Amino acid sequence: MRLVSTLTILLALGCDGGSSVPEPDPSESRVWLRGDLHLHSHHSTDALDNRMDAIVARAESVGFDYFVVTDHDNHVDGMLATWDDPAYRSDAMVLLYGVEWTSAVGHANFFGAEPFDHPALYALREGSSGQAIADEAERQGLHFSVNHPLGSDPWELGFEHDIDGIEVWNALFLVPNDNEGALALWDTLLAEGRRITARGGSDNHHQETSEADLFNLGNPTTWVLAEGRTPEAVIAALNGGHATVSYAPSAERIDFTADADGDGVAETVVGDSVPVGELDFRLVITGARAGATYALRVVKNGATFLEREVGADPVTFSDTPTERSSYRVEVRGEVPDAPSAGAILFGDMVALSNPIYVGFDD
Repeated sequence: MRLVSTLTILLALGCDGGSSVPEPDPSESRVWLRGDLHLHSHHSTDALDNRMDAIVARAESVGFDYFVVTDHDNHVDGMLATWDDPAYRSDAMVLLYGVEWTSAVGHANFFGAEPFDHPALYALREGSSGQAIADEAERQGLHFSVNHPLGSDPWELGFEHDIDGIEVWNALFLVPNDNEGALALWDTLLAEGRRITARGGSDNHHQETSEADLFNLGNPTTWVLAEGRTPEAVIAALNGGHATVSYAPSAERIDFTADADGDGVAETVVGDSVPVGELDFRLVITGARAGATYALRVVKNGATFLEREVGADPVTFSDTPTERSSYRVEVRGEVPDAPSAGAILFGDMVALSNPIYVGFDD
């Protein structure tokens, strides 16, 4: 058995030779892909200046690996034209199919690897339970993710049903929705033993107004750790919680892993669940800026487990949970890649991760 203290914090560079810092799994074949999981085109009547060709070109220019447009279904009485738009194509990005289910009781995005039977979901707008919607999404093999659950257009169907995901970061972190509250809500669901994927979404509607100067595509960006560059792999990564969120496509990304079997290899990634027992965690801020200092916060079961200032060096820590637990990471600091007009409203959230779960499959 490894002899570790309940909490050991080590900087990987400059630590004693007796320290063992788990390395990433050398056989790891998965790839991090970045994109935006909530945005609108001119097929939404409140985004008429957001031409499809313009947003596809912008998404490619900022380096998106996958792309999806989630137009409002109520604007066209459920008869989506988004997917038939000839401009909805890209040779550079993996294309998903999505829609924003927009109702008086809340908004949600549905994502699929191919066009799906959206009218069947649209038919559940009036008087249906959240579980009925979840059942239809499962029947079609879709990822069902609640949008901006608090604040404007809150989700009023409850969270007892089987949702796959929740938008914890909508647009600028400080506005227009209660993103801090969404994180707290998500923590509550995790404490109940739920495995729900957290994601971001810019909710971008415009390219020709002041909104574009405040935030645009990829503010925030959701990264997924996928088995390959295919729509099916992106959906599978979302379903598995293999995702982190950054404030911009060019911003720093969290790489949070753990060694659960004591072999010195950090083979466990965000979204994975391992048995209760000793774990060695490893955190890397990928793309960390030279000389930058970040405020790291590790959240265990909804409470702060570790806080410290860190730089570009990897950080390791250990813990021995005795019951079902979840560990997620937040990184705060400067946000120089935010649009200058909206930098103050971005706040200082740089990136956050989905959890590594312990005992959730027991």
